[in-house]
Amino acid sequence: MSYTPLRILRMNRPRQNNNNSNNRGGSQNSRNRNRKRNNNRRRSRSNKPKLPPIEQAYKQYLNLLERHLQARKKYYELFHRADPRQLAKLERLFYKALDELRNFEDNLEPKVKEDFIKRVDGLKLDTTYSSNREIEPVGEDASHIPGEEPHFLTTQEEDFSNDNEESIGSMEDYYSYKGIEPPMPAHEKEAPSEKS
Repeated sequence: MSYTPLRILRMNRPRQNNNNSNNRGGSQNSRNRNRKRNNNRRRSRSNKPKLPPIEQAYKQYLNLLERHLQARKKYYELFHRADPRQLAKLERLFYKALDELRNFEDNLEPKVKEDFIKRVDGLKLDTTYSSNREIEPVGEDASHIPGEEPHFLTTQEEDFSNDNEESIGSMEDYYSYKGIEPPMPAHEKEAPSEKS
């Protein structure tokens, strides 16, 4: 078997006709077709209608919200199972997503921000009670008004600071008042067990 260099094999190969329809690899027609196809792809992306700014903002908000929910889910699901490095990474991603979501409104333009707030917080206030009683829907700040302790019953509100009467009575009086038998003293309980 003789050794024939590759260069010689290529030289001896018959030339291919570029006009042949069966040859697609190097023909000019196929290159042009590919270029047209690629140009059409580029044009189709650029011809898509651009969303209005409020829609872009809302779409971005939903993406941030979804990212935050996923980060929160991962963080809390793996909290007790993850190693410390993985837990630190999950916590960092969780708080990063939370900060991005919180700061989202601050980065919007004023007009878009106004429309965005109307869309997200678009529910009307329920003012039925205040309109029926002719009260202002938004009241004054009540943080300075001291309130009563809500956890006390009316019987607990009595003041016993002036009570100087001593409690009198013994445990036998208590047992007779409650109608129960006094428990046996400890030394009497042990005595029957020693006899047997």
